[in-house]
Amino acid sequence: MEKINLTKQEKIILVISEISNLKQENIKFEDIVVALYKKFPNDFHLKGHKNYPDSGDSVKRALYTLRDRGFLYVNNMIFKMTDKGIDFGEKMINSVHGIKIIEKDNLDRYIINEINRIKKLEGFALFLSGEREGIFDTDFYNYLGITARTEKSDFLGRFGIIKETMEKISNYVRTEPSYRKILEYHEYLINKFRNIIDYNLGK
Repeated sequence: MEKINLTKQEKIILVISEISNLKQENIKFEDIVVALYKKFPNDFHLKGHKNYPDSGDSVKRALYTLRDRGFLYVNNMIFKMTDKGIDFGEKMINSVHGIKIIEKDNLDRYIINEINRIKKLEGFALFLSGEREGIFDTDFYNYLGITARTEKSDFLGRFGIIKETMEKISNYVRTEPSYRKILEYHEYLINKFRNIIDYNLGK
């Protein structure tokens, strides 16, 4: 089957076109959020919670950008397609008919930043060279981007971001094999320093 890659805004226009039947009908923000999640769950799920739709600022920003581009009317979080939006939406529906739409194929900027940071760590270099005996708890803290003196709440926050990063890149190891080593390093550190993790989790 032929595949097509759409931008986030194009996917939003497509979904609004479908739920409005290409008419100038008022649509609640919540209805758009749910419809986006149902059609493109990988693109529009809540960060860190794949079973929930994203109703955050990223969707709002995209909708208001579409307003600024003349595709939508907006009033108190009620959205309605303009004539320009309907025209573009109709073209979108026709162009993707019978074609598989590719869901998100790029990582968020904060994920990329975490990956680049991890790749530069001394502990990661030791792991790659097989010198694992030289990896200490300081390397684990560096991996999380904190220190041994960091408060538990901040530890848990950073730990959550790292876990989310690993979840994200696990979907890309086939196209980016270098991510596999990062995942292996993550598992190694989690197992080796489980006592530190349990302490901060209150176990």
